[in-house]
Amino acid sequence: MKAMLGMIVSAGLLAAATPGLVAQSGPHVLVAGPVVSRELHYGPAPRQVAQLFEREKSRHAPLIVYLHGGGWSAGTPRAGSAGAQADHFTGAGYAYATLGYRFVPDVSVEQQLADVAQGIALLRRQKGVDADDIVLLGHSSGGHLAALIGADPAWLDKAGVPFEALKAVVLLDPAAIDIPPIMEAGRGIGTVARYYAPAFGDDPARQAALSPLRHAEAPNAAAWLMLHDVNNPLAGMQSEQLSVALIAAGAREATVVPVQDTTHLRLNDEIGRPGNSATVEIDAFLARVFPDRQRARFR
Repeated sequence: MKAMLGMIVSAGLLAAATPGLVAQSGPHVLVAGPVVSRELHYGPAPRQVAQLFEREKSRHAPLIVYLHGGGWSAGTPRAGSAGAQADHFTGAGYAYATLGYRFVPDVSVEQQLADVAQGIALLRRQKGVDADDIVLLGHSSGGHLAALIGADPAWLDKAGVPFEALKAVVLLDPAAIDIPPIMEAGRGIGTVARYYAPAFGDDPARQAALSPLRHAEAPNAAAWLMLHDVNNPLAGMQSEQLSVALIAAGAREATVVPVQDTTHLRLNDEIGRPGNSATVEIDAFLARVFPDRQRARFR
């Protein structure tokens, strides 16, 4: 079993450090008006910054907050905003924000989680944003951070954000759902040594405390969507484990979807592109999360 998990870890954690970029997609026509953006600093460090995107005519919109990947020690928020995500989601009637955070080893993962919570607190106060309708969208290590904030109310509580404001969590190829078995099976694997060991150290108790699966008891965000590259067995296996635990704890939805014909990076980079299957899944999920919300549509 340990050998099998080691092979899964090795296969599933390649190329997890630096997200790629895609060209901006063409304009959507669901909500009129150009995309406008604001840069918001929630702390003094250069990476403690959020970029908020909204359609000029949108009002009181649910907020999607994107957390980039990069092995907790690299990456850029532009992986979301420079691709098609901002255009697509604002066109569908949402506010969309990318949220930067400081990196390991300069800070701990616990400090990264505090960064994210503080950034969300600032974004909730912005004009045009519905402060009580928030969705977290995280890729790779950003998926780990999103999952932990969605499963452990302590982080938002510390930032003064009511946990019930977090309506849903979307994970894209999450890098870690249950950390201790990854660390145990991944000894000697380059990806684990390079990214996971600096982030989570050698203490099994701390590794467990930073594992979303270990916080799956209620309360949790009510709705979850976990998308993973069909060739990433680690993300698939751990997402399924989290889904079972969340449903058992009372979550309304915790859906796991394997995505064909993609890679760890492309799954993130191609969100928002016309015809992208993962985007179709996210759009349908968001419609289930906000069934009563009327969004203007212009053609």
